[in-house]
Amino acid sequence: MKKILSMIVVLACTGALYATPYNFQSASGLNACIEVDAWAGSGANETILVVDWNFMGGPYETESHAFGFRWDGTAYESDMLNAFHNAGIFTVTSGYGGAFLYNIAYDDGTDSHLHTETGSWNLASTDNPYAQWGAMSSDWTKLGEWDANMSGYNVELLQDGQLEGINAILWS
Repeated sequence: MKKILSMIVVLACTGALYATPYNFQSASGLNACIEVDAWAGSGANETILVVDWNFMGGPYETESHAFGFRWDGTAYESDMLNAFHNAGIFTVTSGYGGAFLYNIAYDDGTDSHLHTETGSWNLASTDNPYAQWGAMSSDWTKLGEWDANMSGYNVELLQDGQLEGINAILWS
């Protein structure tokens, strides 16, 4: 009995280290099961932020992490990032008056990420949970099938059911 109880305690403790599957209803009406690492905020609206640090020297080679955010009323991408930062989910540093992302540091005890090139990030959004991330379009409006955010995260208005994406750019 002690062994069974010990196993249950160990499984309960280690279960928190892994993302929890969540059935996300997007603004486009498509559902997707997304493994969400952590949630911040509260309210009737929700979005999922997907962050990819691209650690292996090239795009799309490392696992991305998803984080959920809920709010009421009006919220900007900066509100979401500040909520994650203030909740201790990850650390955000920014520049240019809070308009542009310098870095996101994430450490859940198992997985640790920090971009090696401060200030090199692409930001985008989509209402299609199956949209593919890709190279920047020649007119700077798309990152693959995602809508690029070239204005800074303090002016990017969040929409209920929209996914936000942040991808590390590797220049060297």
